[in-house]
Amino acid sequence: MKKETFNLRFIYTFSKGAHFVFYQPFGSQCESMSHVKTFASIPGVRSYILGSCSGHLLLYTSGLYVVNPLTKRFRLLDHSGSMLLATIFNGPNNKANNTEDRAMCVGFALDQSRATTIKRFKIICILETHTTYAFEISDGNSWRFSETIITTTNSKSELTKRMKPVYFEGTLHWLRNDGSIIAFNIETEQARLIPSVFHPEPEMKLLFTLDDKINRLTLISGTKNTISVHTLMGDTSKWVLARQIENVLITDSELEYWNVVAYDGKHMVVRDKEKDSSTGVAHVYNMEDNRWGAWWPTACQAKYNLDVFRFTPFFSFFEHTELVEDSTNEHLARIMRLIDTTKRTNPVFRLMALGYDK
Repeated sequence: MKKETFNLRFIYTFSKGAHFVFYQPFGSQCESMSHVKTFASIPGVRSYILGSCSGHLLLYTSGLYVVNPLTKRFRLLDHSGSMLLATIFNGPNNKANNTEDRAMCVGFALDQSRATTIKRFKIICILETHTTYAFEISDGNSWRFSETIITTTNSKSELTKRMKPVYFEGTLHWLRNDGSIIAFNIETEQARLIPSVFHPEPEMKLLFTLDDKINRLTLISGTKNTISVHTLMGDTSKWVLARQIENVLITDSELEYWNVVAYDGKHMVVRDKEKDSSTGVAHVYNMEDNRWGAWWPTACQAKYNLDVFRFTPFFSFFEHTELVEDSTNEHLARIMRLIDTTKRTNPVFRLMALGYDK
């Protein structure tokens, strides 16, 4: 029997914030039922994952941080200048306010145009008011509004709640309920409406993502019978059905909850929970072999939404960063240790991380 080894990594926590951050490094054989899942306990502090891009995470944990777990470096950001973030994180002790519905308005992207290991990032917050979209931007130093404002008078659809933006070819993409997309180029800081159309059925599960294999924006729609893969054709801006998979996981009498949480073109991850179980399970479908294979427990109750991000370690630096230390920032140190890649990292890289001139 053919055995396949693949390497998927996910970091996730509850959308409403939690005292735990979970990490799933997934590199075992599809036939194997033994998987390594780790989590970081962060007592007294609620953590929120707002973005993941090229090995960097945008986190909120008693403050807004950009971190690189590979280099063990971080940067604390001032989010008070953001209309959106200052509204979300404005409760007692900076407790979040309605993050499940509004955190999807936050986009995080790494500028890959620079050839050096010192990179730049941007945080883009989309502000939605009826049919008008404005954008606030931060490069880590200050917040400002983009000159671009989009008005969609002929299309009154709203952004899809709890659907994270997708970063592709230098542009952040936000899905709307009618299948259209708001796209914002982080270099030119220009935005546009992509008039694609998709009308989901009631109770349909959706995932907006990127197919790395064919390098196209992808929309996954799932019902109790089938899971469909739609790709966005750039020349026509239409969602085209590319694949349908029989949804053999769903049984009304057994499952309390299910949804599609990740897809990369080669594998699809579906999370479900049986009615009599206290935790959920994530299943992996191999798109090339056309079969359900590996799985792992998610250790999360079904009543809580998850923010699941793909994570790939990447060696680079930002300016004005600090090396995390347990004595000064224990909660970040625990998350850094959670994604421990030091044993597989070139020793020269580790020395550079320790000696980097901030």
